Amino acid sequence: MNRRTYLGAIAGSVTATMAGCIGDFGGTDIDEDEYPVAAWADGEIEFGLPPFQDTEELTEQYAGTFEWLENGFDELEAVEGTPTTDYSGVVESVVNGHTELANLSPFIFVLAQEDDVHPLAINWSHGSDSYHTYIATRAETEIESIDDLEGKTIAMVDPMSASGGMFPRYRLSQAGFHAGDLETEPEDFDVQWAGSHDSALRVLEEGHVDAAAYGDFQHPDDDEIVTIAESDPIPFDVIVAKPDTPEDVREALTERLIDTPEESLEDHRVDEYGAFDPDLYDHVRDIADEMGVDIETLDEAEDEGEGDE
Repeated sequence: MNRRTYLGAIAGSVTATMAGCIGDFGGTDIDEDEYPVAAWADGEIEFGLPPFQDTEELTEQYAGTFEWLENGFDELEAVEGTPTTDYSGVVESVVNGHTELANLSPFIFVLAQEDDVHPLAINWSHGSDSYHTYIATRAETEIESIDDLEGKTIAMVDPMSASGGMFPRYRLSQAGFHAGDLETEPEDFDVQWAGSHDSALRVLEEGHVDAAAYGDFQHPDDDEIVTIAESDPIPFDVIVAKPDTPEDVREALTERLIDTPEESLEDHRVDEYGAFDPDLYDHVRDIADEMGVDIETLDEAEDEGEGDE
């Protein structure tokens, strides 16, 4: 699909998702000076979740974090996850203030910075602030290296996913393939968008595609899956707050996130939340530039696509 087709569908999906998940908590009478976080959130924090895994799995993973945040601020009644249907949906939710917080993939984050979202903390896993994308195939195929992928079908996650879309396409471009961008399809291979990392691996394991790209937080169930390439390091996702978040609220939320105890993350793929480091995202921004994507092109594509099926 081209950029207009993909992004043109966003407005409708975001509207439907937000209408079904988000209420209006305006009018809650909470003393802003005494309870700044609760007052800012009108008593309940909505936390936007991207679709990089099954919704039920994501909700379970974040349950400990939500409880930790909820218990950390007086008069805050709840912290609830708000699933979104695509990667642009989650950034639109927090940019427009439909959700107070959101977890943004690194690629989406560098775009959302132009709309003044506030980075609070970085996800860490296995003691690292970055990870890799792998491109893998089945051992039974005749594919031995990335060079053998010409003319093949590769399962990926989502065009806007860092580890499941942009970074693997960039890696294939480095190998000499025409990998396309948000306006053009690849010329040297076909992409099947699977919607999640586990789905991309599953269609590979079931033999529906020749190869798959996935982040290394997802692990193959099949011993016959072999890796043929990996990407440059990818910084982990960023937890952000909506643009109009006051500084004292940002500081309080950042401190609480970084202090999250291990027991609150037992079911999470994240080990801890670390301090935000802007330098980690320079390479992500370079790839965004190569793919011809910025926040303005997203907005233009959405405007052009309104009403499209």
